[in-house]
Amino acid sequence: MKPFWKLKGDKVIWILVVLFAMISIAAVFSSSSFLASSNGTTKVAIFLEQTKSVLLGFTALLICYLIPLRWYRALSFILFGGTIAMLLMLFVPGLRSEANGAVRGIKVFGRTVQVFEFAKVGIILYLAKALELWQDRLDDFKQFALRIILPVGTVCLLILFNSFSSALLIGLISFLILFFMDVSPKNLAITAGAVIVAVLLMFGVYHAFFAGKPERQQSAVGKVFNRFGTVESRLTAHFETEEESLEGLSKAEIERLKDKDRQSENAKVAISEGRIFGKGPGKSTQRYSLSMAFSDFIYAFIVEEYGLIGGTFVLLLYLIFLFRCIRLCQRCKATYSSVLIAGLSFLITTQAFLHILVNVRLLPITGHTLPLISHGGTAYLVLCGAFGMILSVNRQLDKQDARERAAREAAAAKLESEYNPDTTSMTDHTEINYTTNE
Repeated sequence: MKPFWKLKGDKVIWILVVLFAMISIAAVFSSSSFLASSNGTTKVAIFLEQTKSVLLGFTALLICYLIPLRWYRALSFILFGGTIAMLLMLFVPGLRSEANGAVRGIKVFGRTVQVFEFAKVGIILYLAKALELWQDRLDDFKQFALRIILPVGTVCLLILFNSFSSALLIGLISFLILFFMDVSPKNLAITAGAVIVAVLLMFGVYHAFFAGKPERQQSAVGKVFNRFGTVESRLTAHFETEEESLEGLSKAEIERLKDKDRQSENAKVAISEGRIFGKGPGKSTQRYSLSMAFSDFIYAFIVEEYGLIGGTFVLLLYLIFLFRCIRLCQRCKATYSSVLIAGLSFLITTQAFLHILVNVRLLPITGHTLPLISHGGTAYLVLCGAFGMILSVNRQLDKQDARERAAREAAAAKLESEYNPDTTSMTDHTEINYTTNE
């Protein structure tokens, strides 16, 4: 294996990956007090577990980095089909893993695999290949519906009934990709309108047949619509004042609602107490009460210990990553490469900003982790693989630039030898080839 400084690709992105890993190990170790006490383990064990996740993530990154770009292009539809199959497994009782009333993944050798994370990357691979093949046909709405809306809609629908926010994120990423690839604005507008109407109708069905009817919610169809009640309660808790949200409720109902909102309140306290410079590493107080400080609210924890300076630094890392990916997109000459880099960078940065906005209470709770920083698992592994895909495209671009530069130099040398017959040059017999494999 090549040492870090000899790996090809954007050195800034490589450095960002290392910085994210360092922040992740430090933040998860320091924020895991609640997790350690509730699971009957130790912070050292959690530190070792997170270190293992980081090492596995780097392995996934290097594997995806070494895979040639042409393989991704050839296997895109197959990999997308694999994610569809994994999503269908969520409806098989013996395979799915449930937590807090929702299906979170499938069981594989005793461990839970978060299928939604694979679906996020799978849909980007599909769109990259689809736009490469059919971009010229997508002005026709029938073709657009068949090639784009049907596959993306299928993925979003399969996810929707178990994770509304994940389906929303995948839809948003898909829309951004199509928008920046200049797909017909009219078709995008029609699709957006249809999606809004469909979601409103689903909420209508929930209220008409299942809201406030526990016996119906326990049925097979009722469980499908249970997530709509969760979404509605989160929106209500976020936008209403405390007096409005508690008005007319019994004491028991008030306690349950306050318990749901406790995590967000503790995150708010953590950010408030962090101030400019933070309390310092290992000096957080909210980690004892903020049960998801190591995952869903790790940004709030970082601000508490490292202050506004630490929080801004993390934010800048994601912005730098996005800008570096934009520069890579500008170098791409093939549609597939451009869509792949744009889609994966949109996925990572959009999820990061959703996490941050939830932590600072500008958005309702979504449950999205902070990419490459939150407590590791399937999400950490998959997003490291996404970094590897980006760097694989970057490596191909560097090879392409090197070939074109060599061809230009050979052409210039040949031209010079023709004007100077007395000059002997090896370039007289150089074959100039501008063909690229991007």
